[in-house]
Amino acid sequence: MASKFHVQLTMRESPGEAQARAATALTEPARSVGLRLTNRGAGTLEFKPRVQFPFVLMLYHTLSGEKMSVSFTPADDGGTSVSIDGTVGGGSLPLASDPEHWSGPLGATVVG
Repeated sequence: MASKFHVQLTMRESPGEAQARAATALTEPARSVGLRLTNRGAGTLEFKPRVQFPFVLMLYHTLSGEKMSVSFTPADDGGTSVSIDGTVGGGSLPLASDPEHWSGPLGATVVG
């Protein structure tokens, strides 16, 4: 069954620049937890299960609710507040919950 995770980071760039950089920088970290970028919105990136064979496995991950959303908002002290919220399978939860897994590729600072 899929489990929820939440990671809070800050970046020095403006929200638009941070989102543009994150779209490429998060490709590999997301892939390692079984997700891929599927949508870019205003201030958000959406990730869903990656396409894989057999397709029934991808369908299982989709139906179990695995996904991730990354939102970018202006931080109080300048820069950008980055919030990563998602749901992944139990085997991927320790890696997805690790703030260092996401902050390293982004060059971000972990909050809290």
